[in-house]
Amino acid sequence: MSKNLIPKNLIPKNQDYKNLVKELQSILAQGLYTAYKAVDNLKVQTYWQLGERIAREELKYKDRAEYGKYLIDNLVDDLGIKRQRLYEIVKFYRVYPIVRALRGQLSWRHYLSLMTIENSKERTFYENKAIQNSWGYRELQQQIKNRLY
Repeated sequence: MSKNLIPKNLIPKNQDYKNLVKELQSILAQGLYTAYKAVDNLKVQTYWQLGERIAREELKYKDRAEYGKYLIDNLVDDLGIKRQRLYEIVKFYRVYPIVRALRGQLSWRHYLSLMTIENSKERTFYENKAIQNSWGYRELQQQIKNRLY
């Protein structure tokens, strides 16, 4: 049915329609944001599991100094994950060895920034601040760079 065939008394007021569109856009934006957060949270959990499994495998052969490099080299080829990412994944597990310590509010990029901090108290400070202030990872990086701690 064409807009022109709708009786004038059924055509919504211009502002009412604009308000509806804004509300629907807000619902869509919130839904997409929630979906992206859920996917990123799964990414964090998956990377933690990969890091834990690779670290356990390395421990089995800890008497062989070159085994870790050999393992990563082969996993790069067999899994199709970049070498740098695999090293980040293993470091992630080593920095956060307890999965329950992971915060659902933080993204993988947050964790990449946090893993650069050696001091665990300082790292926890930035984790808490990022959550309290709803910092994106760029804001977190800036606060770390500015030495807020």
